Amino acid sequence: MEAVRDKAKRDKYIEKMRWTEYFSFDIRPFLSVVKFDSGERLLREGEKPEALYYLLEGRAKLFLSHENGRVSLINFLEAPCFIGEMELIGAMEAARGVTAILPCICCVIQVRDCRDKLLSDTRFLQRLCLFLGQKAISNTDNYSRNQSYPLQARLADFILMTAQNGIYRERHTEVSEFLGVTYRHLLYVLADFVKQGLLQKTKQGYRIADKGRLQELAAGFCRSSRVLCQKQPHAVSETVLLSEKNSGIINGRDRLTL
Repeated sequence: MEAVRDKAKRDKYIEKMRWTEYFSFDIRPFLSVVKFDSGERLLREGEKPEALYYLLEGRAKLFLSHENGRVSLINFLEAPCFIGEMELIGAMEAARGVTAILPCICCVIQVRDCRDKLLSDTRFLQRLCLFLGQKAISNTDNYSRNQSYPLQARLADFILMTAQNGIYRERHTEVSEFLGVTYRHLLYVLADFVKQGLLQKTKQGYRIADKGRLQELAAGFCRSSRVLCQKQPHAVSETVLLSEKNSGIINGRDRLTL
């Protein structure tokens, strides 16, 4: 993790997302901007986070380790989104693990210094409720979509999403569980991708040999998936907008964005 210390760059990231409009108090004294490299942990599993993260750029994965040693891939986190919000509101005591897939840039709020302010801030809580509602809808739609597309399309999308520098190296056990297929079925489709020339097996993992054809395979699934990822975080809630307007928090020209 590396802090963005250049004030101009830091302010640019904050203004880009209109981040200060999420709060009715001055959040800047509690706010920093940090960078994470690919493979770096944003949240350590089992620990109680002392900060609330807002992913500005990049992609990460959320996972859970079981007592029997198995690891379950739960979901992917794409900018823009909160990370650590469930622990902030007390819904969870300890964090799930979060690891960067791509380089990530996050706004970080040191919760230990302003927890009471956050949890009593109506404007922030309205935005957080909207985000959590949209995330629940997106998760439901993801489950439905996973039942509607063949494994070839879902795996192609998964490979494109998780590959780093053109190399796909996720664990087969985690991937088969995440995609809801047997380990054997997953290996069969991967072997078929190699046979078709879409992937090339190497010591480092599977190298993407034909990205264009993978994108074609994933087209329908990826298109519906990205619509959810892109629209949900930036949806405008007329109910929340009207509520804040009536309470004098924002003026009529402002838009509520997440």
